[in-house]
Formats: sequence, C-alpha cells, structure tokens
Amino acid sequence: MINWSKELDDIFNDPLLADVAAPRKRQTSSDRLIAGFQQILDFYEANGRLPEDIEDEKKFYHMWKGILASESKIERCRPFDELGILPQKEIEVNEPEPEYGHELTEEEQLEAILNDPLLADIEDGADLGLFDIPEYMRERLNARKEAEYVGRNKPCEDFDKYADAFKEVHHVLKSGRYRLVKFSVSHLKVGRYFIEDGVIGYLAAFEDEGTNHHGDRDGRTRVIYENGTESDIKYKTITKNLSVTGYSVVDCSEISDEDFEKMFTVTDNDVESGTIYVLRSKSTRPEIASIPNLYKIGFTVTSVESRIANAKNEPTYLCADVEVAATWKVYNVKSSTFEALIHKLFASVQLQVTVDGHQPKEWFIVPLPIIEKAIVNIIKGIPMKYDRQIQQIIEL
Repeated sequence: MINWSKELDDIFNDPLLADVAAPRKRQTSSDRLIAGFQQILDFYEANGRLPEDIEDEKKFYHMWKGILASESKIERCRPFDELGILPQKEIEVNEPEPEYGHELTEEEQLEAILNDPLLADIEDGADLGLFDIPEYMRERLNARKEAEYVGRNKPCEDFDKYADAFKEVHHVLKSGRYRLVKFSVSHLKVGRYFIEDGVIGYLAAFEDEGTNHHGDRDGRTRVIYENGTESDIKYKTITKNLSVTGYSVVDCSEISDEDFEKMFTVTDNDVESGTIYVLRSKSTRPEIASIPNLYKIGFTVTSVESRIANAKNEPTYLCADVEVAATWKVYNVKSSTFEALIHKLFASVQLQVTVDGHQPKEWFIVPLPIIEKAIVNIIKGIPMKYDRQIQQIIEL
C-alpha cells in the first residue's frame, strides 16, 4: 500500500524544488495611485497645505494634478481621504414630488418656500439684497478661507529693529550665557528665540485664538528670522516643526555666583581622578595643518607634560609636536567613562586618518569653546548632544 504522506514529503523535500517560491504579487496601477495619494496626504499634514509647482514639490504637485484631472482617480482615492483634500461630490437636489392626488395651491407653495430650512438662519426682517450673503454664510466662508490660508515667508521690512539682537544671540551662545536645549512647547513664548533647521528665529507676536478642536493653543504668529525674512505661520504648525528639528535658546545666567561656586568647590569627599587636556597639533603636513578646529581630547592620571613629551614619535599624536590648548582637574570621574562620553558626543566630527598603520581615536574637528562647554557639562552631569550643522551643544 502506498504511503501518500511519505510520497508527498519526498516530493516537496526534493532539492530541485528548493528555489521554488510563490510568485510575487505585481503592483497594480491602482496600488500606485493609492500610494501616491498617501504621500500627498503626508505632505498636507506636515505642511498644512497642498504641494505647489516649485522646485522641491514638483513631484507631489504633478501627482496631485494627475489625480484631480480624472474623476475615476478621485473616486478611487476618496475612501482614503482622511483629511478631506479631495473635491466634494456635487449633490443633485431634486424638488420633491407633490403628494399623489394633491396639487399645492399658490398660497401653499409660498408657505413651503418661506418655511424652507435653508432660510432658518436668516433673521426675521433682515434687509438682504438679491446678491447679499447672509451673516452665517459669511462666517463659514471666512472660516474656510482662514483654514486654507498658509503662512509664508516674506522679506521683513523692519528687520533693522531685530538685526543687532540676532548678533547678540550668536555672541552670548558662544560665551556660554545662553545655551541650546531640546525644544519644548513651554519655551515658545513671545520674546523668545529658537533654532529651526540651523536658522535662529524670534517669536515677535502671537494672536492667541484659544484652543483648537484637539485642545491645543493655536493662532497666527509673527516670527522674524535672522536671514531677514518673517512669517505668520500658525502657532501649532511651528511647534510641530520645532519638535522635529528645533532647539530652544535659554538664558542660563539665572544661576547665582554662590550656587556656581558651590557647584565647583572641591571638598574632602571629592577624589581627584586626573586631568582632562585639549591639544592642538603642530604638524606641518598639509593634510593635517589645513584642518581648522582640529583638537585632541584626552584624559591622563599623570602630568600632561610627561604625557606629551614624546608626541612627535607617537601615532596617537599624529607623529608631531602638540601644544596644550586647555586643561581641567577632574574629581570623581573615571577616565574610561569620560572618554566614552566624549567619543560618543563628537563621533560625527571625529578625524578619520591613519598614521603609521594606526588610527588615532581622540582627534575631533570641533571649535574649542564647544569642547569647553561639553567638558563642563560632563563634569556637571548634564545630558547633551552635539549638532554638527550649527556647531552647538544641545542640552537634553
């Protein structure tokens, strides 16, 4: 008697069938249409408007126009239109048929017209002309127009009133009196600065319209940017954008001298760990000497002088003499912990070079004031990250 189960197992386990797989489902034109429409929805949700015929949006613009040009495409996409961006269907309203066997008199027809629900919102005695729009309709039109309006950047005509303040912000950021922290909605107030996509912005005004249907504050703003432009972007939109790519500029001068001194005063309970040093290379090799802001950040439990005495013969010092740019005595910090934090913080700007078969790990291309701020934050235990684009420490 044939054992069919065994026979089938033998067939399916045959090596000749090892590469046999179910055919891939081919993407249909309908699938591509829905996928494209979903991209347009994502664009609308992120920007608060539909794509336009400009350089960075041409792909979505032509995709959108293609959908609008075809009634069948519109209807295919309609079930997925969660944001209501497609044109609404035109609803044909037919006059109801008179009741069978009863034809309305002229008086009954006039009464039916005056009692029509469409006229219910018009106040009694309102003196409207033939082409006048009732107030309730005007309010709805204005609300729709406001919803469709999108804030745009334009030249700031009175930028001279703000230019010096932007320069001052740059100055105090470098001095350390201002610092950058991860954006929080509580930071965005009139008179405060922020950074969005590497550009400093200033919230000059906010017309608070109360809370929206989600319970969030909203309203038009006046935002001035350091590049000489301004925008009346919605408050909710700008907070959404900053939550992704923005930082808040905060004033840290509120720390009193007494608190600062107490924070950095050594007590009997503190244990000296060693010295943090920052070195500048004196190499004459063009590929090294031509790099601005190149520094080695290290940690030693011995003297810095003895550590660098033989620098010109050691690959870790790029086989060249070095000069000391800054040093710090450190307490209660392990060398391994410090080095791991520094390497992680400045990983994106670490020098990639091979010297005599070795790859030095402690050289970074970063301005000295940024290194100083990072080391102070490590000593104070402040979480942070480094933004390479704007060359600033961001406190988290």
